[in-house]
Amino acid sequence: MKLTFFDREDEANKLQGTVVQDGASLLRIFDAVRNRWPFICELVGQNGFRLHVGVGANGFVQYSSCDGSPPYLVALAPRPEQRDKEIEFLCGGTPTPIPDRNCMPFESVREIAGYFLQTGRAHPAFSWEEV
Repeated sequence: MKLTFFDREDEANKLQGTVVQDGASLLRIFDAVRNRWPFICELVGQNGFRLHVGVGANGFVQYSSCDGSPPYLVALAPRPEQRDKEIEFLCGGTPTPIPDRNCMPFESVREIAGYFLQTGRAHPAFSWEEV
């Protein structure tokens, strides 16, 4: 499947609109943007679904339809550090707080995004909650 990358914090990002067709290309994009303040990007699949991805030392993933219809599923962290803490990710210049229960090591985020690239679906090895 093909995905298109959109940086929702920096619209001038030179990677904006990059079409991704393989896991190595997806990982290169993540590696190129990880050194910034935590932010949100979007991976839009040709199948009508997308991931909103929090990029940083830790991240989060939301899976939803591109047409905006529910459900909106957010992956649960395997072992959240603190249940009442939040991490802020920038989106359009606005800090967006994400509960710690949804924030996970970026390796897990990469795994979920890689599975989405291959299948177009939410990764079944992770628990998801509707928001």
